[in-house]
Amino acid sequence: MTEIKNISEILGKTQEELKNLKGAQKESFEQALKDAIKEASQVEQEAQNAIEAFAKGELSINQVVMAMQKADLTLQTLIQVRNKVITAYEEISRMQV
Repeated sequence: MTEIKNISEILGKTQEELKNLKGAQKESFEQALKDAIKEASQVEQEAQNAIEAFAKGELSINQVVMAMQKADLTLQTLIQVRNKVITAYEEISRMQV
């Protein structure tokens, strides 16, 4: 019969290395959310700038509508991600340990 080995031995990593890896993944997820929020803010600002440029006669209505649709789509995507994160948190908090 084969011997059951510790998973850290199989991976070739120490337990401390695995803990550090876990922390790095947490930070990258957090950073991904921050980047998404920053991008949504930037797209919204671009839409505001397009509206102002249209008022000055620098852009056509088509360009403004495209910028506003892009901002709306980005915001809706961000809202859906937020909803999924909240749902996942609620499911985890209901788990019995």
